[in-house]
Amino acid sequence: MLVRQMGLVLLVFFSLFIGISAGAEESIYKIMILGNVKVEEGVIRGAIKSREGGPFSVEKIREDLRSIFDVGSFTDVQVDIKSTPQGKEVIFIVVEKPSIKDILIKGNNKVKLDDIKEKISLPPRSILNLEKVKENSEQIRKLYFSKGYYGVKVEYKVDYLETNEAVVTFTISEGPKGNIQKIVFKGNKKIKSSQLKKLMTTKRRNIFSIITKTGTLDEDILKNDLQLLTAYYFDQGYLEAKVSEPKINLSNPKKIRIEIGIVEGSRYHLGNIDFKGDLLTTKEALFKVLKIKRGDVYSNTVIRKEVNGLTEKFANQGYAYVEINPEISVDNKNLLVHLTFEIEKKKRVFYEKIQVVGNTKTRDKVIRRELVVAEGELYNAADMNKSRDRLKRTGFFKEVDFTTSRGSTEEKINLDLKVEENPTGAITFGVGYSTIESVVGSASISDRNLFGLGYSGSLRFSLGFKTQNFRLSFTDPYFLGYPYAAGFDLYHERMEIFDTYSYKITGGDLRFGKELTDSIRIDVMYKLENIVVYDVADDASIYIKDQKGKKTTSAISISPSIDNRDDFFNPRRGGKHSLFIQNAGGILGGDNYFVKALGQTSWFFPLPLNSTLNLRAQAGMISGYSGRKLPIYEKFFVGGIHTVRGLEYGKAGPVDINEEPIGAKKMVVFNTELIFPISREIGLRGALFFDMGKGFDKWSEITPLRFGAGPGIRWYSPFGPIHIDVGFNLNPKKGEKGHVIEFTAGTVY
Repeated sequence: MLVRQMGLVLLVFFSLFIGISAGAEESIYKIMILGNVKVEEGVIRGAIKSREGGPFSVEKIREDLRSIFDVGSFTDVQVDIKSTPQGKEVIFIVVEKPSIKDILIKGNNKVKLDDIKEKISLPPRSILNLEKVKENSEQIRKLYFSKGYYGVKVEYKVDYLETNEAVVTFTISEGPKGNIQKIVFKGNKKIKSSQLKKLMTTKRRNIFSIITKTGTLDEDILKNDLQLLTAYYFDQGYLEAKVSEPKINLSNPKKIRIEIGIVEGSRYHLGNIDFKGDLLTTKEALFKVLKIKRGDVYSNTVIRKEVNGLTEKFANQGYAYVEINPEISVDNKNLLVHLTFEIEKKKRVFYEKIQVVGNTKTRDKVIRRELVVAEGELYNAADMNKSRDRLKRTGFFKEVDFTTSRGSTEEKINLDLKVEENPTGAITFGVGYSTIESVVGSASISDRNLFGLGYSGSLRFSLGFKTQNFRLSFTDPYFLGYPYAAGFDLYHERMEIFDTYSYKITGGDLRFGKELTDSIRIDVMYKLENIVVYDVADDASIYIKDQKGKKTTSAISISPSIDNRDDFFNPRRGGKHSLFIQNAGGILGGDNYFVKALGQTSWFFPLPLNSTLNLRAQAGMISGYSGRKLPIYEKFFVGGIHTVRGLEYGKAGPVDINEEPIGAKKMVVFNTELIFPISREIGLRGALFFDMGKGFDKWSEITPLRFGAGPGIRWYSPFGPIHIDVGFNLNPKKGEKGHVIEFTAGTVY
């Protein structure tokens, strides 16, 4: 500090000297820099305004001295002026600060040295800056705070060497590790402390802290919490609310107490609501867009949502650059906030160019056919969102983003569509396990976006001791370039899971589908199968013995469906609903004559803590005609992982004299499932479920229903999805198991 003051005195003296001796304006012949060793000359020259060949100015020289000093790398800066026949020769003489030779850290036993070094922004050989040394000391203290060492003390020392170098030493006294034991609010009367604590990231220690890492104090996070609390009060209408700086009691570093003072003030409500500017329609029409009304509690968040809603209304009419400014007038006497939406519509715009980028595999035409916007059309925000949703639903892309830029004129806008490809192909080999089959070997090759043309194809094969499955599938979602889906399946299935009989099915089908709206579609399918029932035991029931032999099924089905889930792979809201109606035989030929119907519905509701409630129901019935018996393999088998968990496969329906499931003509099933995250990093989720349902032949047999409940695990592992449910039979019959573990793994499908 003394050196700097002396430098400024010399600067003033020099200025006076120049002022007295200056005569006619002269030019600068040469500028020289002396004394710099570590600091590049270019850095110094970049700080000064005087230039060789330019006019000589006392004021500029004074500014140059200050600018060089402000670089922060010098303890002293002087200037020497020489007159020459060619002009003034200006020599800046600098004395550099010491450079840092080494940085030492002492006293750290509980925090890793590498973690501390990450907080230090003073690289060796850099110029010593005491302010930065102090800042680094504070960063080390904050690091210890974030790890629960609230009694930590960090001191620094600078040792100067004769070589104009310095050694910086940070000495740490760690102290004991502590936790937040209590968070107290003072002054809040209208909003409960429990509600305020829910808003904060900072939490006191609890029994889950080992997993959640709560209970430690991070000052930056606490500061953000105070802002969240203030914003929450404003959103509840308390416009005069003040949240004071927290009082942190560190008298016992092991048990931290945080006290936050609050002045709530009065609650304000909405008064008059009005519009002005470019309305484009009647005020009555604009009021219909709003969800707020006079007398509602004033909320910044709600107002922002209303602005977004109004913006979207105008943007859907081509006004992409509309500006809506909510003007407020506070009536402190009546505790009202009068609100006026000022609207400036700007120019109406049309799409000029739509460019697709980032698609390394998917063809442009596959992407563009999902868009509901086109070049030359009027800008429409809703159609952009719809296009984004349609592209996400394909499953081809991880990310889909739209950005806009001004076109060649004010009335034109360019749209850039950026996508990030999802891996859609897979080749898998594995060994799996299921409770029905035990060990199963499997192999498959599939691609949901073949050749980047949007085709879906797969070849799958699995072989176990009791089952064998082969399936070849192909689907074109835009058959011959039209918005109709077409596909086929070829398959072979062998089932030897029953004690008194086995069967195998070989067949194929043709499928056609059409999206009627964004969420409604209809599918039609024709299938032809050859079925053989064999290995019928001598003690099998008469019904099963009658099934023995070879038969053919020729059937056509229609299936309308509605799917408005927010995410096809991990839904949290919305639902999926379908109706399947099938007719076999009659004019279609074949040996089996029956009509089959199955209705299914599934609803998803978001819950706190990123949990989801899933309610499902299904009901079905099958009936033969023309005197033909119902094939056992087409009936409903209730019980097991897809119907009522806790009961074995088919045991929630009719059985024969050998307690062998024989399927049902009718069925109803209801499932309730709570899904919650366990580890987001590895995609592990837990589940609690309650199932009820039954398979039956006559409506009079629908009661009593069968019940199952239990916990489950859902994990999309690197080896494929693992699904585990431990189902408990809540009303077991004689001879039935009390619980069934349903476990499937080993395949990605």
